[in-house]
Parts: sequence; C-alpha cells; structure tokens
Amino acid sequence: MTDAKSSSGIYPRLCIAYFLQFAIWGSWAGALGGYASDILKLPGTQIGWLYAAIPFGAIISPLFIAPLADRYFSAQKVVSLLHLFGGLALLAAGAVCQYHLASGTALFTVLMVLILFSGICFMPTIALVNSIVFKHSAPGKAPYVFVFGTIGWIVVNLFIAAFLDGAKQPYFLFAGGVCGILLALYAVTLPDTPPKGAPKEGEKSDALGLGALKLFKDPSFAIFVLCVFLASIPACNFFFAFQVTYLTQHGYPSPVALTTLNQFSEIFFMSLLPFFITRIGLKWVVVLGMAAWALRYWVFTIPTFECAVIALLLHGFCYSFLYVAAYMYADKKAPADLKNSVQGLMAFLLLGVGQVLGSVGYGIIRDQPQNEPTINSVASAKAFESLPAWDDVKAANSAWKYLDLGKTVTDALFPKKEQTAAVASDLGSVLDENQDNKITSQELAKADDELEISGNKFKKDDLIKLFKEIKKEEQDEFAIERREYLVAQAYNWKGILLPPAGYIAVFFILFVLLGKNPVSTEEARKEE
Repeated sequence: MTDAKSSSGIYPRLCIAYFLQFAIWGSWAGALGGYASDILKLPGTQIGWLYAAIPFGAIISPLFIAPLADRYFSAQKVVSLLHLFGGLALLAAGAVCQYHLASGTALFTVLMVLILFSGICFMPTIALVNSIVFKHSAPGKAPYVFVFGTIGWIVVNLFIAAFLDGAKQPYFLFAGGVCGILLALYAVTLPDTPPKGAPKEGEKSDALGLGALKLFKDPSFAIFVLCVFLASIPACNFFFAFQVTYLTQHGYPSPVALTTLNQFSEIFFMSLLPFFITRIGLKWVVVLGMAAWALRYWVFTIPTFECAVIALLLHGFCYSFLYVAAYMYADKKAPADLKNSVQGLMAFLLLGVGQVLGSVGYGIIRDQPQNEPTINSVASAKAFESLPAWDDVKAANSAWKYLDLGKTVTDALFPKKEQTAAVASDLGSVLDENQDNKITSQELAKADDELEISGNKFKKDDLIKLFKEIKKEEQDEFAIERREYLVAQAYNWKGILLPPAGYIAVFFILFVLLGKNPVSTEEARKEE
C-alpha cells in the first residue's frame, strides 16, 4: 500500500477510473435490449445471446487473461490494453448497427462477435481495477471508490437518454466505446500495481474456484450454493435483456433514463444490508433477496407506470440481498485457505454460468408463440407499414414529462414554436378530442378520411378496422383506450415474467425449509 500522504491524493484518480469502468458496461447493458428488439427487430434468442457476452467474459477471462495479468504484467497496463481493444469493439459494433439501418441487413453474427469480444476484454478489468483500488487504498476506504461505479452507470445512461436518443439509435455503443478508450488512456497514469508473480511452490491457481468443491460435503453449504445459483438464473441478466423493451412497449417516458432507478435504489439498499444482516442473519437476508426477485417480476406484470417504477426501485433490494449477501454467506462459511476459491466459484456460477443461462432463457421464453404481440394476429394491422404512435396525454401534462430527457433538453436548448395539427406526432393529438387517453367512434367520425401523423398517412377506415379488431368489437359504437392499443402491440409480459417468478419461488421455499445461517469452520470447531 502507498503511504498515507500519497494515498490521500490518489482517491480522486481511483474514483474517476471506477466511474469510467462501469460507465462502459452501463452504456449498453440496458439500451442494447431495447434497440435490438425495437429497431433491429432481432428475435429474442439472438438478444439473449448478445446479453450472454459479459457472462461469457466472466467464464473465459479467469482461464486465459487473468493468469497472464497476475503473473507477468502490471495491472494498470493490462487494464489499458484491454479497454483499448474493448472500446474499439464497441465502436465497431455501433458502426455495424448503423450499417444495418442503411442496408437493412441485421448482421447478427458480426454484432455478436464484437459484443462477445468486448465482454471478454471487459470482465477481467473489474478484478484488475479492484486490485489497483485495494492496493492503493487505506483499509475500509475502497467502498467509497466503488460507489463511483454506480454513479458512472447512472450518469452515462442519463447522458444517453438526454443527448443520444436513448435506445432508438446505436449511439449508446459509441458512448461505451469512447468511455473505454478514455479509460485505456487514463489507466496508464494510475499508480503502478505490479503482478503477483507465478504461484509459489505448493500453491495452486484456482481461477474457477474448483478447490471449493470439497465444501459440498457439508449439506448446508451444498443447499446454499444450489438454491442461490438456480435462483440467480432468471435474475440480473434476464432482467437487463428485457427492461428497456418492456418500458418502451408500455409507452413510459424515456425508458433508458428510467432504468437508472435501478442504480439509485442499489445505493440505498446496499447501505441497509449490514443492518439486516445483524438483525436477521445471512440466511434470511438471502431468503428476502429471492423473494424480492419473484415479487418484482409479479409487479412488472401489472401494466401501470406506478408499478413499473416500484419494480425498478426493487432492483437494489434484489441485487444486494441476493448477490452481495450470497458472497458474504460464502465468505463466512469458507475456511481461511479456501476463501479465494469459494469467491471464485460463486463468481463463476452467479456472474458466469447463471447469467448466460438467464439471458439465453429470456430469449427462448420471449420467442414462444403464446408470448408474441396480439397485433401480429390482427389482420387489419397488415394495412399499415408501421402503427402510429399514441403519446400519454396525462404524462405530457404532469411533472413526469421532464423524465423524457431528450425532449426536455432539446426544448430547453432549442425552443420551438408550438406545433400545429398539421405536424401532429401521435394519434392522441389528432383524434383524442377531450384528451382522456381514449379514442371513441364519435371522435373518429369527425376526423378526415386520410390522416397525416409524423409524416406518414393513414386512412381513417383502416384505423377503425384496426381498433375494432383490437377491441374484438363488431358494433359501430366503440371506445379504445391508449393502454389497450399499446398492450396489443406488446409481448405477453405475463407469459414471460410469471414463469421465472414461480421458478424463483421454488428455491425460495427450499432455502426457507433447508437453508441454515452460515457457521465458519472455526466456530464449528469451537462448538464441537
């Protein structure tokens, strides 16, 4: 560790590094799912594989990259090189997406290779940056640096939502690439953190934590690992893959900005974790973490904005009480000589295998025929190249309108004259006469035979047929709500989210019945 005088000046530098480290991941972790689904129109299975890139990095990097960094090269140099390659890969991925928009070619294979390569480069840098922080920080000070990773995730997503058109353009990949190259240049200025060197005689390298398998002789440890690992499969990476698509399809403002509620709540619940551990013990903290994931997915199935906000804010509870508590449980249970192996095993299972299975599983579930949007089976929908948008009047006239950061920032910087009906941007502004988020047959009757919305022309008769098919209404008199119109275009989110909620509940019950609070090896010997 550096001396006190020099270390006092290193904290801002470490904070900047950690800020950029997680700004890279945050730049695309949320937006990619929405962009791939809504703009690239990729099937769920392909989106699932794209989200498997980071966890594949967690599986591959301990085998090849981490040993080289540990033995032969200073940490800051390896961080610089990996972020340079990873940043270039994200820039190339953004260019591939732009090429798709120009050519109409999905180029999934090329995009997958680039995202996977960036993931393989990114994952080992987390451990390496952590080693730099621990090496040059006073005991107990590292968490003050780590919080800047969460801040970096939040800031980059707000920036993307405000200035880069959220998940509607591939600019978020360029943002991630630029952050990666900036960190590559910045990392070489960080204090030298020499390699640990090759293992000494008698020591073994155990990157995947296989040495911890001997602890499975203890039934309580085996039950803990089994329940936590299986419950984690439909957790973080399953969620990251669908969140922006879900928010977009429900018409909620600025989906990418909304996802930052996850990280705000993470800061709050992480601070509560020690209190709960002291009061109820690690077993029941992990139990609450499992229950929170099941509850969260159930709340998401209720199609209201308030429920979406609640479900997003539950993220900190879900993550801290399941993942972080699981690492603490494993550390408590492991003897001193196996602590590193146990943490390696937990990272391999939870961040690697579990997240790969989670993202791929999401894609498979989403692509099931029963989960396809209802609009796909509505015959009259074929009369439209694209369905017209329908904005939420109530949100537009409330404080929530400021959450649409792109519009808020643009209007503030470049004020425009009030739009007229001739340049109407959505159905509501043309047809919803009393602005109640509902269009009636009487309101439609007053409309012109041909309507122009956002530069596209729509025939009134085609809209009437579409609305009646969505409503399953044969009568001439009808009224369709905005919510019904959006739900018809959305995936069957109950069919997608209730199965993982039920699946997690199984392991919640199993751990309640069979799980035990961890007892360290030393404490167990004293009891004997």
